[in-house]
Amino acid sequence: MKKLLALMLVFLTVTLSITGCLGKNKGEFVNVDIPAVNLRGNSTGNITNGGITVIQDEWIYFCNGNDDVSIYKTKINSDDIIKVNGDKSMFINVIGEWIYYSNINIEDKGRLYKIKVDGSERTKLNDDNSSFINVVGDWIYYSNGSDGRAIYKIKTDGSQRTKLNSEFASYLCVVGEWIYYCNGDDKKSLYKMKVDGSEQTKLSDHEAVYLNVDEEWIYYTNETDLNRLYKVKTDGTEGKRLTEEGTSFINVHGDWIYYCSSYNDNRIGRIQKDGSKGKILNYDSSQLINSVGGWIYYIKQNTAGRLFKMKTNGTDIQLVQKLKR
Repeated sequence: MKKLLALMLVFLTVTLSITGCLGKNKGEFVNVDIPAVNLRGNSTGNITNGGITVIQDEWIYFCNGNDDVSIYKTKINSDDIIKVNGDKSMFINVIGEWIYYSNINIEDKGRLYKIKVDGSERTKLNDDNSSFINVVGDWIYYSNGSDGRAIYKIKTDGSQRTKLNSEFASYLCVVGEWIYYCNGDDKKSLYKMKVDGSEQTKLSDHEAVYLNVDEEWIYYTNETDLNRLYKVKTDGTEGKRLTEEGTSFINVHGDWIYYCSSYNDNRIGRIQKDGSKGKILNYDSSQLINSVGGWIYYIKQNTAGRLFKMKTNGTDIQLVQKLKR
């Protein structure tokens, strides 16, 4: 499990280092409900996929691979972009006036930082290698690579740093009073525990990765069953297989589950949450699905890491930004 997570983080770092996350030819964003102030910093699906984009009010925040994966922002339907920081950044979360992120510069080794959305008041919050960051209200939850990937939480002002468990935890999803995660010390089994660290509960023996939590359901890739897509209730009941094909890079958004299909050369597919109306959306071998403002962003393999986007029904596929050589 540790090797898997390390490889995933290396992949994300390398991928983002060679491609921009947003650029010109953005096209029109569809009408979606966008909060003026986020109640949580990013969606569970985007955090599972590295947290490289997030939206709040009229602003999109993104990791700009053409500038060493630093954070930029742009207004919806605008070609103008503004640089926010100079750090290599992942797992970005935005709530109100603050952006929270993992600083993956060599010297910072994934430490948790925050910076105001105007680029001021850059502040280090911990000395931990922090990944799968979930910012919910006044608390930040993360997997601490400096302590065996145990789950920690810390206040958004950097106070009350608290260890919550002792197991290797990845793919954290904090929803309501619960933290859902893959337990690497128990064969990647699906677990949950309260946000205070109590009531640790095993939900499934499946080797689960790419977790998304949406309402009363957990969606995940089941490595025990050839990477097929599954869902299970948040109490561990009513488990169900949703696909016959292998899946990765799951992102649940609205009425649909988006994923890369191993049976179709890693093209992006979508199905409804009950497993019906399955459809392949593109012809590109894809990875790293993020969902922002009614669009699906993805890296197209075998094209020097170029970034593409498409509408959520698979139409209007666009190259976002070419690789700079």
